[in-house]
Amino acid sequence: MWWVGFETVTWTGEGGEPTWYETFEGEAKRGFCSTCGSRLAAIDSDIPEVGINVTTLDDISGPDLVPIHASFRDNAVHWLPPVPETEHHTAG
Repeated sequence: MWWVGFETVTWTGEGGEPTWYETFEGEAKRGFCSTCGSRLAAIDSDIPEVGINVTTLDDISGPDLVPIHASFRDNAVHWLPPVPETEHHTAG
């Protein structure tokens, strides 16, 4: 899954702000589309940004959407090529 972090988010579009569910009380919550249930966003207490699933964005052509971290690289499926020039992280 490809995520991008933003300090603040303004929810636009038909669905508006996601429906939030706490996945770990006081530590993490995930945002889902209230219509179709797609996973849209994540907020974790130890990460200062709102994580947005990039595939939910209308425009992904911006120069600021260049991968800089690759989590769980050692567990990647064999058919997915690694993202070059990214930092390796063992946790997402």
